Amino acid sequence: MSRARGGSHPPAAMLARRLLLISSLGGAALIVAAAIAPVLGEDVQIVPPPSRDVTPPGMTPGPSGSGPLEREPVPPPPPEPPRWHRFELPVTTDAATLVIDNRTIRIAGVKARPRSETCRMADGEDWPCGESALYSLRQFLHGRPVECFLGPQDTGRDLTLACRVGPTDLGLWLLTAGWADPGPEASDQYRHAASVARCARVGLWRGMAEPSDCPAPVAAGAAAGG
Repeated sequence: MSRARGGSHPPAAMLARRLLLISSLGGAALIVAAAIAPVLGEDVQIVPPPSRDVTPPGMTPGPSGSGPLEREPVPPPPPEPPRWHRFELPVTTDAATLVIDNRTIRIAGVKARPRSETCRMADGEDWPCGESALYSLRQFLHGRPVECFLGPQDTGRDLTLACRVGPTDLGLWLLTAGWADPGPEASDQYRHAASVARCARVGLWRGMAEPSDCPAPVAAGAAAGG
């Protein structure tokens, strides 16, 4: 039998043998092979699926297929849930600001006085209340690590976060000791602590005249019931 010269398609007998060989792959594979074989000529290769079933006992076998396998992209990991992050030896620049690894963290719910600010006592004497507030915070920290609560959205360099030292809420400690003012977002607990400190004239309010909106102090005899 003579072979056609100059053609790009394989002889009919060879093509028939190929189609017969791949017929065991199923109807879909046969249709695909028959469609692409005349187009691609001698370079067509059909790779059959594995002939051995490797499904473990007791499990449903996976679906069979005759086409090439496609690798699915790995999904990105889920975002890290909010949690407390531990920071060692933060740098303090005022009574409510920490600098850690080129990141500035302001303690949530409080507002610090500038370090250079002075306060005036009732006798007219000025004293460095901003510097004293910073010194008191440093004494309280005393080299202990600070933990701040970060969520997945807290990725910037300038953050406002709730922070603690051990079990102590750092913002609440500052307000209770009178070394900071409550911020615009302060909770009722924070505002109450700041009001009590101001009326007790501690921290920033040391030596100041008694505020007119504070409740009158209870006499010792009245407190004892007579």
